[in-house]
Amino acid sequence: MKNITKILFVAITSLSLMLSAKAGELTVNGTAKATYNATSGQEKDNGIGITNELNFTASGEMDNGYTWSYSMELDPTTKGDTATSPTATQPGAALNDDTQISLTMNELGTVKICVSECGNNKKYAWDASAYTSASDTGLSEGIVYPGDEGSYATLQYHTPELPFGTTASIAHGNQKVDGQSGNAQATSGDSASFYSLTTKPIDGLTLAASYYEKNNYANGADDAGDQSEEGGAYAAKYAMGNLTVGYGKSYKAPESTLITAGGTTAEYYENTGMSVAYAVNDDLSISYTSETGEVFYQTSSTTAYDVEMDSVQLAYSLGGATLSIARTDYENIGYADGVDANDTIIAMTFAF
Repeated sequence: MKNITKILFVAITSLSLMLSAKAGELTVNGTAKATYNATSGQEKDNGIGITNELNFTASGEMDNGYTWSYSMELDPTTKGDTATSPTATQPGAALNDDTQISLTMNELGTVKICVSECGNNKKYAWDASAYTSASDTGLSEGIVYPGDEGSYATLQYHTPELPFGTTASIAHGNQKVDGQSGNAQATSGDSASFYSLTTKPIDGLTLAASYYEKNNYANGADDAGDQSEEGGAYAAKYAMGNLTVGYGKSYKAPESTLITAGGTTAEYYENTGMSVAYAVNDDLSISYTSETGEVFYQTSSTTAYDVEMDSVQLAYSLGGATLSIARTDYENIGYADGVDANDTIIAMTFAF
C-alpha cells in the first residue's frame, strides 16, 4: 500500500509540472442554522444555538482537458473536542475542515488528496430522514459507528462512473496530529486504508458498501490475540415516486488488547438502521427513522444492552430557508440498562 501511495503521489506531482492550467474560478456557499433543543431524561440544559458551514471551492481546466478542484470548509470549533480543536479553544472559532484537492482525468478517474472524509464511509447511506439521522440529533450519543477518514490525511483514487452507475474508491493515509486540516503532520506508525463501492443496478435503487482497517496496532505493537481496529457498512436505498425507504447495517471492531477472562472490553459493535421518508409536496417532507446498536463483549458473562433510537421528523421549505422539527426517543443510551431520554429539535436553516 505504501508503494502504491508513493507512485500515485509521484504521478500527481509529474502531471502538475507538465500540464498548464487555465485560470480557475472560485465559488463560496454555505449554511447558517439556528436551533432550539429540549431534552428530558438526561441532565442536559435546554438551549438555543447557532452553527454554520462556509464552503470555498476553486476549479479549473487544464490544456489537455483534465479538470482540477480545491475545496475547503470552515466550521465552528467545539471547546474540549480534541478531534477538531485544542481544549483551550473557545466554541465558535473558525476551523479549517474538510479540505481536498482533486484531479479528474476524464475516463481514467479522479485522484484526490484529502484532509477530510471525502465520502468513503457509507454508514449512513441508508438514511432518508427529513432532517438528519437519529444518532446525529440532539443527544448525539449511544451508538458506536465505524470510523471514517476524517482524522486522516489520505491519498485517494476514485473510479469514473462504470456500468450501472457504479463507482469505487480506495484511500490510504496517516492520522493527523491535531485533527485539523492544513499543515498537520502524521503520527508515527498509525495509518489506515479505506474502501467504498456504490452501484445503481435499477432505476431508483442505490446499493453502497464501505470497509476500513487500521494498519498498525498501538503504533507497531501487535501481540498474539490483539485486535486492530476495523469496520464496515452496507446499505440499500430505494426511491419510488415520493416515497423513499432505506436499510443498512454496520459494525466496528475497536482496537483492544489480549482477551482476559472476565474482561469487559467490547469485541465489536453491530448497528442496524431503517428509514422511511415521504415528500408530501414540493415543500413538505416527513420521515421515520429507527436505529439499533448492539455491543458484543469479549466474554459472554458481561451483560449487554441494546441502544434503540426512534425519530419522527419533518422539514418544510420556505424558499431560501428550511424549518425542521425532529423528535427522537432513546433507550439504553451508552449500552446502559434503563438510561432513557427523549429529545426535540427545532431548526431553521438558511442556505446561501
